[in-house]
Amino acid sequence: MKISLIAAMGTNRVIGNGPKMPWHLPDELAYFMEKTRNNTVLMGRITFESYKKVMQNHKVIVVTSQQNYDGGYAQVVNNISEGIELARNMEEQELFISGGGEIFKETIHLADRIYLTVIDHDFTGDVYFPEFKMDNWKLVSQEIHPTDNKHNFPFTFYVYDRN
Repeated sequence: MKISLIAAMGTNRVIGNGPKMPWHLPDELAYFMEKTRNNTVLMGRITFESYKKVMQNHKVIVVTSQQNYDGGYAQVVNNISEGIELARNMEEQELFISGGGEIFKETIHLADRIYLTVIDHDFTGDVYFPEFKMDNWKLVSQEIHPTDNKHNFPFTFYVYDRN
């Protein structure tokens, strides 16, 4: 099973401000939905609660330390290893890890691929995508998206595979 991280961040690595993303970019959300469709997405509880409605048609694994947490349509596990093993048992081809910051930090060393959208703006926030050594990764693709009437910031979709 391939393990992939999928995230969007500002140029200052901000991915969130509290439980929310500090931007609204419809094409970036559509990209996320298209890449993760028909795959399992693993995320932390706070991220899940922020995007519960958007993720209803996805297979979701929620990681939380809360006992007896009701994830509704999502499967709930108490640690990342348990979530990855659950996805393996489901015979997933690719597991997408979608945050939050601590989940990314704890799994970046496991990733085979990173789908990273970089938004050309420094955002105010308190959740960050972890630093990683670029020489461990090769750029597979990039797609630039300029500003337009629905997108206040330009952004670029990058896909990296581990060397």
